[in-house]
Amino acid sequence: MNIPVVFRNHFQCGYVVRDIDKAIANMGEKFGVSKWQINRLSADAPGRALGFAYVQNVMIELVDVRPEQETIYRSWIPESDTAVRLHHLGYMIDTEEEWRSVISQFKAAGFRTALEGSVGDILDYYYADTVAELGHYCEFVRLKPAGKSFWANVPHN
Repeated sequence: MNIPVVFRNHFQCGYVVRDIDKAIANMGEKFGVSKWQINRLSADAPGRALGFAYVQNVMIELVDVRPEQETIYRSWIPESDTAVRLHHLGYMIDTEEEWRSVISQFKAAGFRTALEGSVGDILDYYYADTVAELGHYCEFVRLKPAGKSFWANVPHN
């Protein structure tokens, strides 16, 4: 079975980092991505911080995880404090019907669900384990009504 939706509506490149502040400094110095929105996470979250920046229409996400916690991000933590390591490509899903269809297609094709959930009334997310085939996870995001403004303040570089 093929999955015709996998490369549609790409909007995000997600990277795992060891130290978000040092990685952001390096992204600014080497790649010109210097304006970021940083969301520091609570002590009980699996990550320490998330960083978001736009370059034209593509969002860059940095995920700073807690190395002591078992997550789908942990084995992707780079050795260097300044490095970033590609973890997932994000695809935007517009409707509830398409959301159900995408997840069904991945499951029917035998892809394992790596992670899924919701962020309150903001968004739903679903990670398909496409690492063996593509070298990264595929994340699908469906914004809920309150999510339409969730990334509105992410700076553009």
